[in-house]
Amino acid sequence: MRPSPARLARQVPKPLKTKVQVFRGVVVQESTPTPRVLRRANILANGGSILPAPVPQAVDAKPPTLLETLMAKQRAAPESWPPNLRIEPTISRATWAPVKKGVRSKLKRMLKEA
Repeated sequence: MRPSPARLARQVPKPLKTKVQVFRGVVVQESTPTPRVLRRANILANGGSILPAPVPQAVDAKPPTLLETLMAKQRAAPESWPPNLRIEPTISRATWAPVKKGVRSKLKRMLKEA
């Protein structure tokens, strides 16, 4: 690689960033706030209470997949389900993990409907 200013900038170590304030020749570093640790017995003895952690506001619930929706409809009304619509269940990788490699492909082909 040819020498260039960009290459030099990548090779030269960068200094650690610290917040420093200078007052009349005296260098003062900004202190980081440390968490205050209180004993449970001290809090409860003073009539205080310990609240549980707040429940997360945004729940990341995934909507049901199309396959799950169709399977639910089929289970709800099996007699009205058209006989030509067949749903193959999905099998995850974790299910196939204990099966030997040579046997996996044969079993997968057997499970698929022709």
